[in-house]
Amino acid sequence: MSHGSRPYYTEETFRFTDKLKNDNERENYRAWFTEQIDIHGQEVQYHVYNYPLSGHDPIYGEQPSANFYDAVKIVMYLELNEGSIILSKFGLQGDDDVTAYIAISSFSTNMSALSVGGAVVNEPKAGDVFTLSEYGYDRPNARGGKSFQITQRIDQESSTINPLAGNYVWQINATRLDYTFEPGLTAEKSSDQVYDSSFSGRLSGYTNPQTDTKTTTDDVDKEAKTIFDYTDIGDGDDVYGDYY
Repeated sequence: MSHGSRPYYTEETFRFTDKLKNDNERENYRAWFTEQIDIHGQEVQYHVYNYPLSGHDPIYGEQPSANFYDAVKIVMYLELNEGSIILSKFGLQGDDDVTAYIAISSFSTNMSALSVGGAVVNEPKAGDVFTLSEYGYDRPNARGGKSFQITQRIDQESSTINPLAGNYVWQINATRLDYTFEPGLTAEKSSDQVYDSSFSGRLSGYTNPQTDTKTTTDDVDKEAKTIFDYTDIGDGDDVYGDYY
């Protein structure tokens, strides 16, 4: 078959993933993701972590003035794995983790009024914390929602969140928060952990309020003194020995 003066004939191939031609289809997916999260999602209290690198202490590996901003209400779709078993150097441990999804546009809209260091917050990041306030508000015996700290934020995972090679949602991986008394956060309700003494937390004399004293009357130090009292060497309890 002759094609005139053309040296060869190239037939154009149609691709579903041609991003120059599938704008409408990708917009349908974006709207679908957003709708499904709005319908089936749960409201959470989202705390942005403020960790300015200018104040990072390289010796201790921390930022003494790091804090969390006040909570912003956001709706996320949650896939909870409560009581997941992980293997660590300490053996088998049971912990909670969660995979959450939020539309990229919805996150930016919810965070539009928040500025961190003069910059607009337009995406989640590792270190941020969110509390399952709606899922946990009616738990028995005054328990509250569990808190999780983000470990990974993903925008491209072709098998799940990127149909037609579009970018529609943030996929967030988070693990149960290990509360560290940093300002801006509160411990989970009914989280009355056992400590070595009746006090553990923030001391007085700074901008943060001092942590409440524990209500327990017995503690490890008190019980240990009935066996060996390191503070009283008069009765022979001398950790370095004694002479007679």
